[in-house]
Amino acid sequence: MKKFLLLLLSVFFISNSLFATTNDKHIFYLDNPTNKNIKMTLDNKVYNLKPKTYEVLNLKMGEHIAELSDGTKIYFKIFANSKGGIINPAGAIYTINYIRYQSKRICVDWKEPEDIILPTFNDFIMDKNYIDWEYDIFEEVTYKSMPKKLHPDEDIHVFAKIYSPSEVKEPDYTKGKAIEVYSFKKSDIDMENQKAKLPKIDNNYNIPNNDDKAFQNYIKQIIALDKAYMNTNDAKKQKEILEEYDKIAKIIWSKYSKYNISQGSYDKVNLKALNLKSLDRGVIVTKIEE
Repeated sequence: MKKFLLLLLSVFFISNSLFATTNDKHIFYLDNPTNKNIKMTLDNKVYNLKPKTYEVLNLKMGEHIAELSDGTKIYFKIFANSKGGIINPAGAIYTINYIRYQSKRICVDWKEPEDIILPTFNDFIMDKNYIDWEYDIFEEVTYKSMPKKLHPDEDIHVFAKIYSPSEVKEPDYTKGKAIEVYSFKKSDIDMENQKAKLPKIDNNYNIPNNDDKAFQNYIKQIIALDKAYMNTNDAKKQKEILEEYDKIAKIIWSKYSKYNISQGSYDKVNLKALNLKSLDRGVIVTKIEE
């Protein structure tokens, strides 16, 4: 009996260890949608990307260093709650399109918006936490896959799908798979300027100008949390900071909406207007050496 219990404990600790290791990795797509070869070094490993190819990287939380072919070094940090993203050394332009979904349990007439301008991004690192999309590049959107990404009780949803320039093509209706509305053309996002778009390291915050001392005190607390979050590599501490940030953000949302710095709902408050550096992100660039 003792041997059996010891065996169970061993299995428990091994499975937990494996889960923790898997859970500590975050999926990033290293993409080259251009017609030229791209070379980039990431954490001392050299990647030679051929034209129209990509690699799927499982990156751990913490500090990383990317070096471009021209010698530029980009230091970036992945947080424990990161959803992953896209690494874009070519400076290519990625487009997000929106796909409607409704379950068979309801019947709703949809009306397509006219002249919608789809968002585009060409940052060196596109953060899935910050930009927020459900379907990654080269991930097919189907009626079968959409419900799997939703809560069973959710009947209506508009999915966001991000496109690499090299995957944009006319939908193939003959096979009955094309359910996406292509309101943009491949020619609109072609890119041959092979140069990474690096962010500017901005240390300033957008602090609202008013005399409300209680409100200003909440803003100071959030900025202090933002700095603490940026400087810790402890996953547990990061979680505690996010929970504290959420409490203060909800207070600001409910009591100080007149200052127009909050967006979202009561259970998901977004304070990007403050120009926070880390709290609402899964990955940030911390330093650039050119």
